Order: sequence, then structure tokens, then C-alpha cells
Amino acid sequence: MPTTAILFFINPHSGSVRRPWRSLITEFFSARSVDVHFLQLEKDTTPNQIKEQIHSIQPNLVVAVGGDGTIKLVATALVSGTIPLGIIPAGSANGLAYELGIPSDPIQAMQILLTGKPITIHAIAIQNEICLHLADIGLNAWAIKKFNRGNVRGWWGYGWASLQSLYYSRIHQITLQIDGQSMQLKAGMIVLANGTSYRTGARINPKGSLVDNHFEVVVMKKISLLETLKMLFTHQPFKPDKLVVYKAQQVHIRCKKRIPFQIDGEYRGKVKNIDAKIVTNAISIITP
Repeated sequence: MPTTAILFFINPHSGSVRRPWRSLITEFFSARSVDVHFLQLEKDTTPNQIKEQIHSIQPNLVVAVGGDGTIKLVATALVSGTIPLGIIPAGSANGLAYELGIPSDPIQAMQILLTGKPITIHAIAIQNEICLHLADIGLNAWAIKKFNRGNVRGWWGYGWASLQSLYYSRIHQITLQIDGQSMQLKAGMIVLANGTSYRTGARINPKGSLVDNHFEVVVMKKISLLETLKMLFTHQPFKPDKLVVYKAQQVHIRCKKRIPFQIDGEYRGKVKNIDAKIVTNAISIITP
């Protein structure tokens, strides 16, 4: 892919491994006739600030260096635009990069920026945010809350948080309205899914696709230790009697009580109502 200018947005707080990203990137591109530009993301960086940098530099490619939350932040500034997004995975989970087949090795990921091809994916607009991969209410969102407050990063930290969250798991009374059709149900977790799998490899949405014209609403009816361990450590699909999957372009979720909620690995507090709809042709991402 011919590129003359690349703008890297680096989250220095992502993941458990600290790397000298500027020097690694500069060295890799030094002999490749590419102008590289950098912006270090802070906790209060907004999509508008990212847009300002993009407008100022006018790059051919914008790259997010971080985890799913970092990718989501940078992608928000690119939605419905013409500049593609590249990814260098540097987070604790890197679920979207895993979904797209982007390797965690920095050199291999940077090589894909030059040799890869763009694919255009859809997104989900949820409340006032976008979701590129997976959002959910219930068990996993509570686990992410525990994980963010813990001292152990990476898979083991997330796994321990998930097992702890079983203590707090509940079956919730939900009203689900999908494309105008309303239903009452009970669920331990509901996933709004662009992608197919969590970073652990657990396939929560086996028939999902990032490039079709809908997303999936995955209802986990029951929660057990066995199913949680499967979600964490195996690539096996969940049992059909535990899950119901609905295709959707628009959904409204109303909960009887407030339930933990997360978008792309970022905990968003407890909610009682969620509105979500498809955003077609949302963004182009460079893939292997």
C-alpha cells in the first residue's frame, strides 16, 4: 500500500509491556521513505483533538498503538471518513486485532501497515459512542470493572477478575426490542457483537462478520463456572441451549435494574437502557 505520511497515536499506558514505541517505529520506517508523525494519547484526549491533529498533518494512514479502547478512540475520529486505520496491538486483550488477524509482534504489525489491504467494516452506534468489536452488559462487563481496578494485567488478570465476577453474577429481567419486535426475557449477559470472539478465543458469536449489514445480539441465558471457564480459556463454542442469537440493525434494551456495561473493553458504569444501531461502511482498517 503506497503511503507517504503516517500519523501514530500512541497510548503509553496500554497493556503490561512498556516499549519505546517512538524509537521502534522511527527505526522501522527510517529506510522506507515514509514520513512518520506521533501524538501521545493522554487519559483526557478526545476524538476532536485527534481530528485536529489529522487535519493538521493530512496523513495517508492513521495508526492506533494500544488496545481496544485506544483503537475505539482513534477510530471515532475517522468514522465515515476516507483515511484508513492501522493497528499495532499493545493492549492487555487486543480483541479486535485478534479478530482481524493482526499479529501482536510489533515488527510484523508494522509490516502489515505497508503490505496489507484495507477492508471496510461496520460499527455499532451505542448511546453516544461507537463499538467496533464487542459490547455487553452483565458478567463480562463486571469482570472488566474488576480487571481495571486490579494489579494483575494480561490474560491472567482478566481471568481472575472473571472468576471473581461469578460471585456477583445475576439473572436479569430484560425487555429486548430488535428492529421493532419486542420480547421479555431473562439473561445473565447480553452481547452486542460486531465480531465473533473474545480475545481468549471463546466464540460468543460464531456466525458474526465485521463486513455484513447487521450486528448480532447474543443473549446468554444461563451463567455457570463451566461456561465462564470456556469463555476464558477455550476456543469451543458455547452450548446452543445457553445462548440465543438475533440479527439486528437496531436494538433497544431495557433492564429492570441497573447492570454493568462495557464497550470494546472500556467499562461504562451501570445502565438500565441501551440504544444501539448499525453504522454501515464505518471505517477502513488495514489487515494482513
